[in-house]
Amino acid sequence: EGRRAAVLIAAAGVIGFFANGCEHTAATWLSPYGVRWCGLADERMAVMTSNYWTSMSAGRVAWAVGSSFVKSAWPVLLLNIALCSIGSLLFCSTSEGALLAAALSLGVGVSSIFPALVSLPAELRVEMTPQRLAVLQLMASAGEMLCPFAVGILFQMRMYSSFGPALTGMQAVAFTALATAFFVFRTPQPSYRPIRPADAVFH
Repeated sequence: EGRRAAVLIAAAGVIGFFANGCEHTAATWLSPYGVRWCGLADERMAVMTSNYWTSMSAGRVAWAVGSSFVKSAWPVLLLNIALCSIGSLLFCSTSEGALLAAALSLGVGVSSIFPALVSLPAELRVEMTPQRLAVLQLMASAGEMLCPFAVGILFQMRMYSSFGPALTGMQAVAFTALATAFFVFRTPQPSYRPIRPADAVFH
């Protein structure tokens, strides 16, 4: 059980790293991407960035209201990553409509990933100790710092077209971590009956 718990916390940490990293990467570089690569005006991208934050806030309000009715965090996390993936792929386009749809999809997608991650261990009967919660917090904070920084380096190199693929890659890693944890916890554990000396047969 200790090994399974370690897999869960590691997977949750990876998801938190790239979920928060994706959230802050989009918030930081959405406007420069639209202006430099897609040729949109600063004013248009300011409105689009506002819509991104609005959709994220709406998603968090929806989670706060509906979380008590959620029976499992697995489908919530899968839906969140799917929405983030759709938004990331749409960012590969240069049309204003696609960018708006991408911003809205990504905003809703990242809105409730972290609270769902925190609730998952209790669902799987894994104790969320202060140390494990600290690991999740540190991984999420590291993602907030490193992912925008990495994309910023790409932008400094004028590789603006890497924005959508970079976000998509983050979601691919997050989905892999989620699938790994799911299959580990859906695989039944073998039950071993200790062999007593009286049961042993000697030849």
